[in-house]
Amino acid sequence: MNQLSAAQLWGTLNDLLTGRGQDDGDELPGAELAVFDEGVEVFRAALARHARRDDDDPAVIWVRPLVVPAGCRHGLPAFDIGVVRRRALHVRTAAANGEGLDLGLMTGQRAVVQPARGPQLAVLQDFDTWTATLSALERAEIEALDHD
Repeated sequence: MNQLSAAQLWGTLNDLLTGRGQDDGDELPGAELAVFDEGVEVFRAALARHARRDDDDPAVIWVRPLVVPAGCRHGLPAFDIGVVRRRALHVRTAAANGEGLDLGLMTGQRAVVQPARGPQLAVLQDFDTWTATLSALERAEIEALDHD
């Protein structure tokens, strides 16, 4: 694994979130997050297509895991931002890992950001559909990741 600089981590993360460099045919690819504690997976979710570096601590990256499937409103997918809240990854180490990122977290856990597949990709596609129904201002507020 190659250790990454902060700039390389940020670039690779954004490439994963937006599906750049991934070829999944007709599906719009994106990323998922898996967290491991002592080698055991404790969390897995699709990641919304936006992230933010913390203004006060460059080791903190804010992401939005999509922890629940979409509800339905007017026949379209719908999400509650109060449920799919932003989360902080406090990164200690970052390395390229095949087609993804391997992050050592300050908590001692390990996080892997990789291309989304299966159910995670389906949730991400529903989130994309939902955000397309929002106003530009609502989308900008959600993508800012600066409050819940």
